[in-house]
Amino acid sequence: MTRRITRREFNRLAAAAGAAALVPFAEASAEARFSNPPFQLGVASGDPTTDGFVIWTRLAPEPLDPGALGRSSFKVAWEVAEDPSFARIAKQGTAMARPHFAHSVHVEVDGLAPGREYFYRFHLGRYESAAGRALTCPAAESQPESLRFAFSSCAHYEQGYFSAYRHMAEDRPDLDPDARRLHL
Repeated sequence: MTRRITRREFNRLAAAAGAAALVPFAEASAEARFSNPPFQLGVASGDPTTDGFVIWTRLAPEPLDPGALGRSSFKVAWEVAEDPSFARIAKQGTAMARPHFAHSVHVEVDGLAPGREYFYRFHLGRYESAAGRALTCPAAESQPESLRFAFSSCAHYEQGYFSAYRHMAEDRPDLDPDARRLHL
């Protein structure tokens, strides 16, 4: 049986929800210290276009403790480079890792050259993530002789050791829409 609420109750609940949305979360300083490095879950990239892709990470110094970071938000720096040594930075910026998104960071990078390999990483204070590799799609008018890509479907990672991701990354495909950087 469903419970009906009155208009007065609805208005009270709506006002409370609106007020809660205005309460700012505490923002942690760039000098945050953790018991373990915050990038324990690695980095990932995907959803390539001709001028960009999406890069992700999640802050998890204690991966098995979802409340370890509390309700603080963290400003995470990211950079995309043309070379694995990060000597030629193509794009950079910051993104917020917020508690209501499980302290994950999702950056949609654009303005890059088509059909190119790029390298990316994240920084939080003195901590640096592992570097990942991402590729932009070839230009629409290009006609490459061949195109190698990797594909994976849903996988329940907790149920096994998925070495296929590592092998896909080692194969260095031309297009890897789901290349997980789990560093297995």
